[in-house]
Amino acid sequence: MLLPWVVYGSAITHRYGLRDDYSILREAREEPGKILRVCGAMGRPLYGWLLERSTLAAGDIDGLAGMRALALAGLGLLSTAVFLVLRREGWRGVPAALLAALLGVIPSAQVVASWSICWPQPVALLASVAAFALARRGLEGPSAETAWRRWAFLVGGAVALGASALIYQASAPFFVVLLAAALVTRPFPDPRAAARTGVQYLCVLGGGLALAYALTRASFALGVFSPSPRMVFERHLLDKAGWFVSRVLPNALALIELNDTDAAPSGGYGPMVAFTLMLVAAGLVAVWRREGRVAVGTWLAALLLLSGAAFCVSFLAGERWPTYRTLYALTGVWCVFFVASAVRLGDAWPRGGPRVAAVLLALFVTLGAFLARQQALELFVQPQLRELALMQEGAAAVTPSRQTRVFVLTARQTDSSAPQRYLDEFGSVSVDTEWVAKELFQELVRERFPHEQDVRRLYRFAAGPGLPDRRAYDVLVDMRQQRLASPRPIQLAR
Repeated sequence: MLLPWVVYGSAITHRYGLRDDYSILREAREEPGKILRVCGAMGRPLYGWLLERSTLAAGDIDGLAGMRALALAGLGLLSTAVFLVLRREGWRGVPAALLAALLGVIPSAQVVASWSICWPQPVALLASVAAFALARRGLEGPSAETAWRRWAFLVGGAVALGASALIYQASAPFFVVLLAAALVTRPFPDPRAAARTGVQYLCVLGGGLALAYALTRASFALGVFSPSPRMVFERHLLDKAGWFVSRVLPNALALIELNDTDAAPSGGYGPMVAFTLMLVAAGLVAVWRREGRVAVGTWLAALLLLSGAAFCVSFLAGERWPTYRTLYALTGVWCVFFVASAVRLGDAWPRGGPRVAAVLLALFVTLGAFLARQQALELFVQPQLRELALMQEGAAAVTPSRQTRVFVLTARQTDSSAPQRYLDEFGSVSVDTEWVAKELFQELVRERFPHEQDVRRLYRFAAGPGLPDRRAYDVLVDMRQQRLASPRPIQLAR
């Protein structure tokens, strides 16, 4: 529970935001209900409600740190809940603790911890864990339990999964991470028993996702929300399967290493993918030699099927955006098999193997925690601090008496000061569009003049990727100088 605070605590307290954070601050204050409507249009009404309430409480850029603190609390509770479920499923204490800790430092967790508006995602993940616990009680509870109580637990599991999907659809399949953890610890002498168990749990997952989809379509039909153009299904499933294998799966297999958008990934990315595959393959061999063909077949089938189930929502959606915030469940499944394989290999040497496996896993999780702390600072905090400082200088130059003309030269993603960049998450630039520049600048001017009802009347604003005539502005904020060690001061037109 405390590990996320140790890893990310030094990062979340800084004063910064990221892209949508700035517009959402204004919308929560000036346009009540808009955040809910926008999220509801994408099938995430509970996300919208949580985000609007928390952003309204945050109030300003400084308050965004409180939202990130909520994310850390959620990640801590998630790791604790996973640990308790693993222990219930028969995992030994040390491997269970290390797996739970690993899930708190993978890149998906780093995004959640570092981006304020992502804090509801741990709530969705916790709902998915609760769904698994309810489903397990309904499917495998005491034999003396009545049928109606079993059905009540199963319905409760489906409802919890539906709630998880209505917060963030890609978080609901985290359910299968716990299913994977359960399957790798159980002996299945009969392959039909293993298949039956897996199918029963996947039916609960399907029921929860179907419930969320039905409620979403009903909200559109009743006019509660207007559907977003993004709410479409994928039409080219075979082509997307190839995209999944080539673009998505390697990011999950890399576990603690990051991909890169602009250049080749870091030197550890490819070796980490290969190491994960080799360790899991070695674990399958150890299972085959110790427990036989049925056990290794169960492992292999679970690995393949649950990897697909973990990404099912994003696979069916008509978008191809392999962000880490949508990979939590898929990476979690591979974390389970990674840790379980190391444990199985250690068990092959009864005298000292388990201790060696525990030490090596502990070193791996420690490395992951170190990378998570470093990447949160270098790829989220520091680049955003530089952007905010440049915009702050521009806001400080506003003179209300002359209605200062301000122009923001928007940045390109290649202007990022971060040493590495991945899509719109790690190391990305926020002020690369006019609307972000406008929202951030307005927020900073509002902080200077808190008693002004409409700060937009104090200045004239424009932004774009190209410079206008010098006579068209009094203050130029050049967002493309982020890479400079000592950025030039704000330019004032003569």
